This record gives sequence, C-alpha cells and structure tokens, in this order.
Amino acid sequence: MGKPTIRPPSRVDSLSFPVFGITWFGTPSPPPGMSSGPSSATNHLHTNASNYSAPSPSAAQNIGISLIAYCGGGGSAKTGVGNKLIVDITADDCGASGSSSVSRQIEISTGEALCFGIHAFRPPRDEWGMVRLVAAVGDEVLVYGIPIFREGELQGGDLDADVDFRKEEAILLGKTNVGQGYGAGVVTYTSLNQTVAVGCENGIVVVYHLKEEQGMDGTRTINFQKIIECQGHTKAMCSLSFHPQGRHILSSAKDGTARVFCAETGSPLAVMECEVHDPNGPPPPKPANNANATTTKDPRMMKRPPQILVRGCSYGDLEGRTIYTVASGKRGAAYLTKWKVLVPLNAASGAGGTAGGPPNGGGPNDDNIKSGSGGALNIRNEYRVQCSPVPISAVSLSSDFRIFALGSVEGTISLYDVQSQKVLKQFQGHDLPVTCMASRPVDSILPLPGEEVEAIDGGVSFDA
Repeated sequence: MGKPTIRPPSRVDSLSFPVFGITWFGTPSPPPGMSSGPSSATNHLHTNASNYSAPSPSAAQNIGISLIAYCGGGGSAKTGVGNKLIVDITADDCGASGSSSVSRQIEISTGEALCFGIHAFRPPRDEWGMVRLVAAVGDEVLVYGIPIFREGELQGGDLDADVDFRKEEAILLGKTNVGQGYGAGVVTYTSLNQTVAVGCENGIVVVYHLKEEQGMDGTRTINFQKIIECQGHTKAMCSLSFHPQGRHILSSAKDGTARVFCAETGSPLAVMECEVHDPNGPPPPKPANNANATTTKDPRMMKRPPQILVRGCSYGDLEGRTIYTVASGKRGAAYLTKWKVLVPLNAASGAGGTAGGPPNGGGPNDDNIKSGSGGALNIRNEYRVQCSPVPISAVSLSSDFRIFALGSVEGTISLYDVQSQKVLKQFQGHDLPVTCMASRPVDSILPLPGEEVEAIDGGVSFDA
C-alpha cells in the first residue's frame, strides 16, 4: 500500500528550479475588531532602491503577515535554470470591508552564485515596515528588506496610477563577505541582540551583529559587525540554532557532531558525537582489517568508517535545557537523540548522573559527550531512538517543540512526535530527496493571513 499524498488544506506549489533553502515567517492576524495595517498585491523584480518610505510603526506592528521564501537554482542562462529567491508574502488588507488578505510574489536573482540558506525575521520594534530576509549566497551574506505594503495604501484605499512600484520590490539593505572560499551555507538569527550566525562549507560559524541605520536623506542600511568565528567542525554545516536566550549557538555538520559555542566569544562549550546504530543492539562492527590498506595509498583499498551526517539540531524548550539532533549515514536508518544540558561543570563538578532513558530508546551514554574547553557545559545523552528506516535529508521542529518534520532521501515526509517517539503521519511529498523544510512560525490555533480559520486546527504546519 502506497503512502498517502497530500490533500487540502495542504497544497503543492510548482517552482521552476531546484530548491535548497526555505524559510517561513509569520505574525497572526489581529482578532476581529482590531485594526491592522494594509498591504499590496503586485509582482516585481528586485532592486537596490533604498528610499522606501516606511509606514507608521503602529500600522506596521499590528498587521498579520505570512511570508514564505525559497532559494535555489543550479543553472545558468544557457540551461534556462536561474539562481534566484522567490518570496511569497500575504498580509492583512485593512482596506477591505471584511476580513481578507492580499498576496504578491517577488523574485530576486542571485546571478551566477547559488543561495543555499535563507532566514526571514522582523525586529521587535520595527519602524521600517519590512520583513528582513537574510540570504547566504556564495561567500556573501545579504540582507533584503521586503516591504509589507505600499505607501499609498496606508489609509486603506487604492493606489494612485503614478505610484512608484519600486517601493514594493525587495530592497538590498546590506551585505558582507564571510571569507574567501568559506561558502556560506546556513543562516539563523536571534532578535535578543540582533545577531546573525552563518554556517559555512568549511565548518566555520561566523557571527555578526546587525546594526540598522537611517541616513539624513531617509536611506536605510544594515551594517554587518563581525563578532567572532566559531571553529571546531571539520565538514560542511547542516544546521544552526540560537539558544532561546541568545547566549549560545547550537550547530550540526556532516562530520557526525553537534556543537555548542558561546555566542559572544566563540569558545567551544560542548561536543555531541552522534551515532546511527540501534542503542539496544550490538555495537556496529569495526572495519575489517585489510592487509593491503596499510601499504597502499589507493583510496579504493582503504577502509573508512561510514560518514555520519547530523542533518538537524534544535533546542527543545524555552530554557535551552533540551537539545535534539537527527543523524543518519548515507544508507540505513536515521536516529533522533535527546540531550540534556545540565548545570555548568564549573558550578557543580561532575553534575549529571545515569538516569535511564525511555523503554523504547537508548539509555544515557556519556562516552560520546565531550565538554568544551574549560568544561563550560555538561550535556548528557538521555536517549537515542530510530526515527526513520531510511536516511533523513531535511529536518524542522514545530514551534511548540512537539513535532519533528523529517524529509527523507526517498522524498517522503514524516511527522514524528518526540514525546511518544512515534511517527504520527507519513506521506509521499516529493519524487526526489527532500532538501529543506520549514515549520509554521506560530501556534497552529492562530490564523495567518490567507488561511481559512476552520482549517487551522490540524492544518498546514510545515513547508518542504
């Protein structure tokens, strides 16, 4: 029996290029009776125009927004497959008589360079009326401003015919080069101190403070102030996540590890070595001895341990006391590991213990934990459990920390409950491996613009 296909309220959006990154930003629509700012609905290409006239802060803050952006490509003008970003934004239309929303799509070309990672956010006290979109393109990191609505609609009426349409294109606010040959891959952001972390192909995490400035002529720019580089990973980055309070950076890579760094100093605080075998079964066999392997330099004769790819890492609570990682090899099953962050070692030497894990998962194993320099963190492996019989290629955790969306190399999408350790639902979403996923940015009971209220409960929670 085949896996079920998606059905409404889920939907399929066709794109003309391979997708490597996705982000979903949203703020719920205000309850009936509360005012919200208006928006627009027109398609335009990007520009570097920077004299966008922002709406009033009160109008901008009260508006409901749903923005989904995709990045990718992989071709050139000769192949007809361009490298680009596609931004779909839907916002409340307060100019309408009833509850409604309007949508538009913006396309941004990235030229000859591919964009692999994107992240959309909006500062808590935004006075620019824009959603910021951070994009990792080649060795550069760019920040675009996506105007929420056009200036002419501030009073809820139609636009005049002579409105400057450039004001609703994406506006390039700033950019920086992470380092020659670094290869910017994944990005994440925390609003607590306006900080962006960039994970690179060479295993380095580069951290920046974003400083927003407005000139005397109204020009708006974002300057990147480099804070630190975090070093430790030996292969390309897969995932990044800030501590809920912004103090640490959690990362995972294709080197089989997840790591915690100090967001201010870049100091390594802990290393979590992930494993991809049944914790209740026998240990994996060691590579067989090969007499020729010691005397030859031929890679075909040299036995190497299987590569472990830690595709996802995430904090699992608002205190940053729980960490989840999802890892798999190039073949075989994937495993979800729950890690517990205990008190700092310098505060209570040897803090921890050996409390058992759940009955259907692996128990604690401190052998694959390494505290960072200075013994800053003590992290315990609470359990490890199989979450998929095939390798996982994309991961996203729901905003309430309950459900993991797991995209597999076979194109399937599974919704995995971390409490019951069971797959709640699985369906065939793609014909090729899933490359990226994004969870719904707010609780599923709060409607986003463009959503049917009656379809929210049990409705769309992830995009892949």
